Amino acid sequence: MTGWLTVTPALVVQVVFIYLPLAWAFYVSFHSWNMIRPMKWVGLENYIRMFETPDFWNSLWTTVLYVLGTVVPSVVLGLLLAMLLNIEWLKGKGIFRTLFYIPVVTSMAAAAVIWGWLYEPNFGLMNYFLSWFGINNIKWLSDPNYALLALIIVGVWKRVGYNMVLFLAGLQTIPRTYYEAAEIDGATSWDKFRSITLPLLSPTTLFVVIMQFIASFRVFVSVSVMTRGGPAKSTQVITYYLYENAFKYLKFGYASAIAVFMFALMVVLTLIQFAVSKKRVHYS
Repeated sequence: MTGWLTVTPALVVQVVFIYLPLAWAFYVSFHSWNMIRPMKWVGLENYIRMFETPDFWNSLWTTVLYVLGTVVPSVVLGLLLAMLLNIEWLKGKGIFRTLFYIPVVTSMAAAAVIWGWLYEPNFGLMNYFLSWFGINNIKWLSDPNYALLALIIVGVWKRVGYNMVLFLAGLQTIPRTYYEAAEIDGATSWDKFRSITLPLLSPTTLFVVIMQFIASFRVFVSVSVMTRGGPAKSTQVITYYLYENAFKYLKFGYASAIAVFMFALMVVLTLIQFAVSKKRVHYS
């Protein structure tokens, strides 16, 4: 009884803010509803229309590109920074850790506004920096060829510090004696990284990849503030597509079907990640 009383507040929050809304979205997805007129049962019509709509597939493909563009660089850079800040003789590590972690705790809405100024084609710092290398007049947020890349850069900047902290914690749990034994056997730095660091970091790596995958798949604020899905729908990720159908076109049944699809897709992909990494993740 004591245990149940202890976890009850957390369970109430989970039920009220996660499970009930999820069940409600699943129920609404089988109806036509604009919050003004009564619900009308339409069965699988919303799901059929979803798979037949080109904009849905475009938003899904854009989301895939965004996820791949943010997860891989943020994980790799996070690991590299963690290894750098784990060097014993490095001075000022606390300052560097703080600086790299600041983007994580910065409001995405505020950061998106600042990045919008940095991307400004005429006086933004990004184009000013690139002009040193002879690259001029890139319209970051108004050119379909660069808009998604601009959002990916912001996403990596936002998440790399979080990954760094997790990897740093994982690195500090690896006993130093393993590396000393490898050095005695004549192992190179690459040998130690490949045979000791990576295998013993595998649980941390799996957690980081899954968390970054989910976070990237749910990207919304930077798109809403910086591009609003444009130009020419080049940054219309699936979350923004859902938002537009729900709150711009008042198609709540259709939007709920998209939400249910997103939930199911993330569950399936997460389970696949667990299955694929099962033989590669070592917990002891």
